[in-house]
Amino acid sequence: MSKDLIFSGCGILCNDCEYYKGEKDPKCPGCEDQEGRPFWGECKLYFCVNEHDVEHCGLCDEFPCDKFIDAFDPSHGQISSVVRAGVLAYRAKHGDKKTVELLRKIQH
Repeated sequence: MSKDLIFSGCGILCNDCEYYKGEKDPKCPGCEDQEGRPFWGECKLYFCVNEHDVEHCGLCDEFPCDKFIDAFDPSHGQISSVVRAGVLAYRAKHGDKKTVELLRKIQH
């Protein structure tokens, strides 16, 4: 992966996150730097990705699992985990660069 692209294991492109960019407080340096403990608590998916020894959930043999589908930001609703599942399936097949292109298309 390109050093300028920062993805979380659960499928979020940190580069586009308001917290990562410092547009919202508190500023988040990303899951890897926080070791799965962002400002909002402990991320079960971060630890699960590490336990399964995969780069992201989309590469896991158990994907999509209930743990993944049940992990979502309440302000975005559960549909956000379903969208992330699709993005991760696409990323697993097509790679980071094409996934970023897809994300940028669907953001606006």
